[in-house]
Amino acid sequence: MNDPNTSDAPGAGHPPSQSGTLRFDKIPDTQLSQYVAILRRRKWWILGAALFGILIALGYSLAVTPLYRAAATLQIERESANVTGDIEGIEPSVLSGNEFYQTQYGLLQSRAVAMATARRLRLADDPDFLTGYSSEGTGEIMQASRQQRLDRAASIVEAGTTVTPVRNSGLVNVSYESPDPEIAAKIPNAIAESHIELNLERRFAATGYAREALETELAKIRQQLEESERRAIGYAGREELIEINRQTDLEGRTTGQSLSEIDLDVLNRELAQARAARIEAQARLDASRRRGASSEALADPAIAELRTRIAELEAKYAAQLAIFKPEYPAMVALRQQIEQLEAAESRRVSSVSDTLDAAYRSARQREGALQASVNRLKDQILNQNQRRIQYNIYQRDADTNRALYESLLERYKEIGVAGGIGINNIALVDQAEVPASPFSPNLLANLLLGLLGGLFGGIGLAFALDQLNDKIASPTDLEQALGLPLLGTIPPVDVDDPFEELQNRISPLSEAYLAVQTSLGFSTSEGVPAIFSVTSANQSEGKSTTSLALAVTLARLGKRVLLIDSDMRNPSVHKLLATDNRHGLVELLTGHGKFEDVVRSTEFERLDVISAGPIPPNPADLLSGESFAETLKAIHAPYDHVVIDSPPVLGLSDAPLIASAVDATVFVIAANSTAERAAVGSLRRLYDARAKVLGAVLTKFESRAHGYSYNYEYEYGQKRGRLLSR
Repeated sequence: MNDPNTSDAPGAGHPPSQSGTLRFDKIPDTQLSQYVAILRRRKWWILGAALFGILIALGYSLAVTPLYRAAATLQIERESANVTGDIEGIEPSVLSGNEFYQTQYGLLQSRAVAMATARRLRLADDPDFLTGYSSEGTGEIMQASRQQRLDRAASIVEAGTTVTPVRNSGLVNVSYESPDPEIAAKIPNAIAESHIELNLERRFAATGYAREALETELAKIRQQLEESERRAIGYAGREELIEINRQTDLEGRTTGQSLSEIDLDVLNRELAQARAARIEAQARLDASRRRGASSEALADPAIAELRTRIAELEAKYAAQLAIFKPEYPAMVALRQQIEQLEAAESRRVSSVSDTLDAAYRSARQREGALQASVNRLKDQILNQNQRRIQYNIYQRDADTNRALYESLLERYKEIGVAGGIGINNIALVDQAEVPASPFSPNLLANLLLGLLGGLFGGIGLAFALDQLNDKIASPTDLEQALGLPLLGTIPPVDVDDPFEELQNRISPLSEAYLAVQTSLGFSTSEGVPAIFSVTSANQSEGKSTTSLALAVTLARLGKRVLLIDSDMRNPSVHKLLATDNRHGLVELLTGHGKFEDVVRSTEFERLDVISAGPIPPNPADLLSGESFAETLKAIHAPYDHVVIDSPPVLGLSDAPLIASAVDATVFVIAANSTAERAAVGSLRRLYDARAKVLGAVLTKFESRAHGYSYNYEYEYGQKRGRLLSR
């Protein structure tokens, strides 16, 4: 419906006595109830869309080629079995767990695996596979080159392959869809085998690349090692740097001794011994000089024997001295013998001292000679050490190259061992089996999707049509669009003549108009207006029936009522009452007839009627001026109420002229028939004529289709048939 706040709403600026503005605040329906009402109104559209969706799904399921699906299961391990021990770095893994598996999934769907699968199964020679099991274009495809057919087959394999990882595991399902069940099973198995082989080939390729790289590096390091060793040896030969007992410590440093260092070590030990011997000889010599007799003399057997004999002779001389005098020849001879022995002892002792002195001089001379040799070797070694600095530089370079060469050589051997072992981290767990039945199309699922799609499409269409529809369809639309109070709603009837329904006091139509009459009685402080007109925006909205129904209802309440058909262009009241239209309102307004000549009684007690009469050339001329108003006053006297069936408002000036001459006007709107803009325009014309519009009656309204219900339900909304025609 149109926005009730549009600028063309009538009523703005009119006095409050004329029902105020057309738009005033109402209590709107809830959003949900409005949606439900829309769905009820458009239910046949929704059901038709659902049926259309089901038919499309059924046609698709019957027309589409059945597809078979088979799946093979692979196990992908993060690391392969470590058969070669701690040989690392052959194929370094720089990917995290998730990245590794995503890489494997991508490889399973790669062009290389698809191409290997096409070659393995010889799909380039299968015309059915290349053409999608259709005979169209078979000759042209098979005339292409083998590489082109192979590329096409690989593309088909790649497009139909689906990789589905099994959550929280290293398993992955590789499935393929094909119209041929055998192909659907062969391709996943071939993909798995091709992936395993390509994985091994990549490993061998990586190992071969590593071996080639190491061979190149080994040759380079070997050449550097030879050059460094040659340089070190050449320098040692030129500088006479000869070392023996070379050893390499745990830190890789090389140690050894030169010949000069070895000689110096020997001479140092001999010098120490010579120095000790010289010190000892000097001590013995000094001791012999201090005491006059050295320990060597005392230890000499000859001297000891001489001293023993001297002691014996001195003892004998002392013993005989007591008997003989010193001058006694025997005593003199004895003394001489003693003196001779003492002279011999003295000579012997002197000989020992000379020996000690000679030994001391010999020891000192040896010590001096050794010291000179040591000093000479020291100078020589210092000179060699100065030259050995450069030699050590050459030697360290050679040792470094040797260690690097040995490490690379060991790595080269390890890679050779590891490369010869075909261990793979990918294994085929379950092979794909030939499916017994197609998985697509799934008729039940397609029908369900078609139903849901049709329902949602129908619902969307219903809301779209409702948004595009600007016709007044419900009491809420009426009040929001026009701002008029609702006097009542009239259900549709399924009879040709609504007059028959009005004759039945308990019919839904009679009950509905009774409610309208009741609302009309509360619309003013005086009750039902004495003279009021009933009009509508367009024809066939039920205004004539409403006029007749209100007149009948008032008459049944004991009121004298006069019904006037003022629609002099298309009169219809006489048709409803089955009377003639030879005389009527036209004669009264033109002065060619009297009231008694044109008024007629009806089947209803206390209800009289004046039909329109002959159609005049210009009805508006008869309604303009004071003649119409004076005529109404004249004929109103014997009646309690005068009900005027007025012509439609749009396109004519009759209805505004009539509305300006009566006490009030009732506006009739047919549900789902009158556009909002037409109704608003009609009310504007009435208000411009200073008409007092009491409210609106919504006719042809199916309450249940809009979610409304009333106490006087009876058969309201239950029958379907022809709506009110006038």
